[in-house]
Amino acid sequence: MPHFKHCLGKLILVLGLSILAGMAKAADAPGSADPPGLKRFDGASILFQSKADYDAFKLALEKVEWSGAEAKVKPFRSLPVEGRRITTYYRLPAQVGVLEALRNYEQELRDAGYEILHSGIGEAIETVSYNNQIAREVYGMRGTYGTPEEKVQWPFQHTDEAKAGYFTARSTGADGRERYVSGYFVVNTHDRWLDLPVDTTLARIDLIESKPRTQRMVLVKSAEMAESIGRNGRIALYGIEFAHDSAEVQASADALLQEIAKLMREQPALSILVVGHTDTSGSFDYNRGLSQRRAEAVVAKLAGLGVARARLFPVGVGFAAPLASNLDEEGRARNRRVELVDLAGGKLP
Repeated sequence: MPHFKHCLGKLILVLGLSILAGMAKAADAPGSADPPGLKRFDGASILFQSKADYDAFKLALEKVEWSGAEAKVKPFRSLPVEGRRITTYYRLPAQVGVLEALRNYEQELRDAGYEILHSGIGEAIETVSYNNQIAREVYGMRGTYGTPEEKVQWPFQHTDEAKAGYFTARSTGADGRERYVSGYFVVNTHDRWLDLPVDTTLARIDLIESKPRTQRMVLVKSAEMAESIGRNGRIALYGIEFAHDSAEVQASADALLQEIAKLMREQPALSILVVGHTDTSGSFDYNRGLSQRRAEAVVAKLAGLGVARARLFPVGVGFAAPLASNLDEEGRARNRRVELVDLAGGKLP
């Protein structure tokens, strides 16, 4: 009987550790989610994710070769694309190698109607032993590891090129827009970086959706704000932009912030809610917190321009009040905004 209890205890311990391991593998970076229309490898977790509403990106269409005589990369066929970009870094499950991951993604994309433009491992994609040229010349990874994304890029820049894999794929939707997917798979070689075990396969997956660039350089004047607030009780503003995944207000917002400050000087009886809105990328709680921090950052900027804080009330609602569907990029772009709402005598706690 004691032996049975001992074995049962060990079994419970093993099961508990297995459950904890499974939970750890399932943990994704805060605010991250699989790119729309793309599945993840079963059991993978997201290490980091970055996004841009409009960005330039390069796809390699043939092997990246190093010229020893010239000490530089030879010209290679590539495809420059522009549009919405979502970059996702995955940690794949133990025992999953580069070849298995690459073939699974290729098959999944073919089944979804994509054409594979270029694919391979090791010498098929780059000259090995020459400083990871896929990382440098295709992805532009030359970071000093000072940002969270640069830290995640480190294993991609310091891997065994002979084992690395790469692919590019393209599809055309019913709306005529082209979508591109790029994948880069490496084997981690250093166990003291980000606490990732040696020989773990890591993947960088980029989704680029081509779209016309939106002209954003439209300055809303204080008189227009006053007219809209007087008529509708609110105005939606799109000229206040933030650094990715942060509440840092970009310098491009300075002129619009000056106009808001001017509005508040011209309307001394006006008090406003400064409301931050997001699209549905990421969880609701994460977006609500991010939108609150961004609303508070805008209030701080306006206070710095001389507007009394007692007239400004920051509110973050995440994606709770959309103006359009979040199913396409046009709708998501409309939903990412800062609104000024007339408090109109309303009382806050």
